Amino acid sequence: MAFQFYSGEPEIPIGIFALDVCNALIRDLLLASIFIFFRKHITWIKHAAKAYCPIVILAILWLGISTVIINSLNLNFSAITIMSVLTGVINNVIFVLLAGYLYTKRNNLLSKTIYFLSYFFTILIFYSDTIYFFVTSTHIEKVLFDNLNNYSITGVLYTTDKIVLLGILISFFFLMLLFRAPKRIHNLHTKKVVILTIIVCILANLVNFTTAYVYPKALMEEGFDEEAEIETCRNLSRDLLTKSVTTNLIREFLRNDDRPVTASNQLYRVAFSEQETKLLNELGIAVSEKPTPNQKAFPYEKIIVIIAESFHRDYLNFYNSQIPMETTEFLDGLLKKYPHLDHYYTSNKPTTQGLNSMFLSQSIYSDEQSFENNVTLFKTLESNGYDTVFLEATSQYYNDEFRAYKKRFGMQTYRAKEDLERQGYMGSSGWGFHNDVMYDETIRLLEQNRDHKIFIATKTIDSHQPFPYCGLSERDIPANIKEQYKNVYLKGIYWENITLKKFFHDLEDRNLLDDKTLIIVTSDHNPHPSQNDNYKRLGQDDLRLSPAPIPLIFVSKNLQPFDNFSSATFASQIDFAPTLLGILGIPSPPEFSGRNITTIPENRGYAIGCVGETVYYWSKDRQLTIDMYSGKNQNDYEKSLIHWVQDSYVKYFHGNSTNGLQ
Repeated sequence: MAFQFYSGEPEIPIGIFALDVCNALIRDLLLASIFIFFRKHITWIKHAAKAYCPIVILAILWLGISTVIINSLNLNFSAITIMSVLTGVINNVIFVLLAGYLYTKRNNLLSKTIYFLSYFFTILIFYSDTIYFFVTSTHIEKVLFDNLNNYSITGVLYTTDKIVLLGILISFFFLMLLFRAPKRIHNLHTKKVVILTIIVCILANLVNFTTAYVYPKALMEEGFDEEAEIETCRNLSRDLLTKSVTTNLIREFLRNDDRPVTASNQLYRVAFSEQETKLLNELGIAVSEKPTPNQKAFPYEKIIVIIAESFHRDYLNFYNSQIPMETTEFLDGLLKKYPHLDHYYTSNKPTTQGLNSMFLSQSIYSDEQSFENNVTLFKTLESNGYDTVFLEATSQYYNDEFRAYKKRFGMQTYRAKEDLERQGYMGSSGWGFHNDVMYDETIRLLEQNRDHKIFIATKTIDSHQPFPYCGLSERDIPANIKEQYKNVYLKGIYWENITLKKFFHDLEDRNLLDDKTLIIVTSDHNPHPSQNDNYKRLGQDDLRLSPAPIPLIFVSKNLQPFDNFSSATFASQIDFAPTLLGILGIPSPPEFSGRNITTIPENRGYAIGCVGETVYYWSKDRQLTIDMYSGKNQNDYEKSLIHWVQDSYVKYFHGNSTNGLQ
């Protein structure tokens, strides 16, 4: 199966292929060992299962819950995952086992009642935690108790399907009837069973913890950096299988109520002085500027954003003559024919921070921007009738993206490498699925939604630095690239160009590129600075800037929205969402800090970036680089700009409210 999966590659990645095979063999050996153990000790197991019926029921129930978690989080069925499940079974029955042991020692009504109540409450916690998992993809947290009142309970009961509620009640009642306490206790060897279980519990947790820690380290040592990162992120999800939900619930319930106040609540908006307003206006920033009303609306029903990984503007021959013409011939053709920006800068980096600037129109990035009612491009489009999809080439386990992205960006559908594998796509290697697969899936979604409004953001990975990917054999690469420029970066750029060319041709062939369709080609951020000689041979000094210019090209058969568009205007990623909404005739939310660049005069354009604690400002006449918190040698322009950047961040949480404005 592993061979078939990678057989479509120009060269089979032997290392990843061998790793997959080894993982599968270890998993199967573990399963075979478990099977042999059960078969060898079947008589004892039957006897113990009958004697400890409540424990067996809980173990089976947790296995079922684990299956739900594994399917929901798309966890791979590896040996480590199996170990996590087995550890979780032991951790989640241990309290009831101790209550059962107490009953066998005391054998009275009180001990039997304690045994039953521990069984009852464990199942109740299992049910509650599973329901909570479906909502939050995590175990129960104390926020549940902060909001637990008669209105919330009534609301849940009112909105839940009555058949589902009835099924829960019937199954819960049925599980209560299954409770059995042994009548004969003298031959159960209870002390030996309990001691053995506790020892197994400790050993299982140690093995599970050690494996989770050592395996990613070993992968890193062997050069499998991407797999190591994925495994580290998977371990966050495997914790849900391992942890005792009872212990988690008790810990959350007893946790101190004196919680730290989030930074956004500690911040307040400070009014701009007349001097600051004047200076910012000279920089092109109008403090009290309101979104320009759209005189006309030119709605596109299909919007596709192609987000290339780490793709610099000066990778294109159109901007950089040191790039051979054959390398980006198709992309250069798009630039010559369609509206584009020559001075479009990333506002933050790396990937998640860059996407945050695109979809939340924010230059500052923080974890606090992930909250239930945050304002995003995806949510705004959804409220205006668009289905929203984010396609990710890489594994959903990178940085816990399958949960973090949905919470932060609010797309209706998030799909990553694991989802594409289930659809039958093959050949992902290195960072993830390659451009050709991502474009095929984008076209499939467009064909599936011919009669619907849809917004698709397709995030590719093949141009990632370092080690970009080229899916072409040597004979298919032009000689000027292959021989004169012997470096992997140039080949990766050529692959980007070829796959994008095929994507547009496929759109035309399927009649999917019409006047109601808009394709936007851009990048998540510029490449990270590199010391590789091949990288530096690509040419321009701008490749070393941080942030730096990236492509922004608008392709459609309907270009009326761009009649007043100037390619010389300076802009950055925080302007992406307001610009797209403006093109569609949708008002930009006041929380967004960017502007609709189709309405901005060329002499009022500027690009804003914020990486770490450094603020960047670019315009036609001025460049500023400022340490936001040092306060050293800052002139009045720089202080005013820092104030505006920080105010834009605080405004995202507090809106235009004047509460706390000083």
